[in-house]
Amino acid sequence: MSIIRVDADRSTHWELVSPAHAGADAAALGAVDVAVLDGFAALQAEGEPDLIVELIDLYLEDAPRKVASMLEAVALADEGALGRAAHSLKGSSASLGAGQVAALCGELERTGDDGSFEWAGALLARMGQELERARRVFAAERQKRL
Repeated sequence: MSIIRVDADRSTHWELVSPAHAGADAAALGAVDVAVLDGFAALQAEGEPDLIVELIDLYLEDAPRKVASMLEAVALADEGALGRAAHSLKGSSASLGAGQVAALCGELERTGDDGSFEWAGALLARMGQELERARRVFAAERQKRL
């Protein structure tokens, strides 16, 4: 299983914390609408690097930073920062077919609307689980395209 680790210097990255179990692939099913990724194939120029691989790489590089921003915003009770980070990850997740991550980001966006962050930690934990499921699908899709 992977998690997102945030270091003291605020750098973030995926970290392997335990070996994946046999049901991991089944658990990831439904985390990403692969048809959305396949839709980008029409944009692929002949002889160019795989666009989908590049999009996946960008997403997997950026998502941990957005999560770190959300964690910091919750810790500081910064409604605006939480909303901006959640909105950004929601958009990129939806664009790549990670609908559950996008939906949870939408909930996080609204969490700070009333100034209450009591549910933000639980939502972030759920979003982290969905993000891990999506990461596994993206990694598998990326591997198929290399």
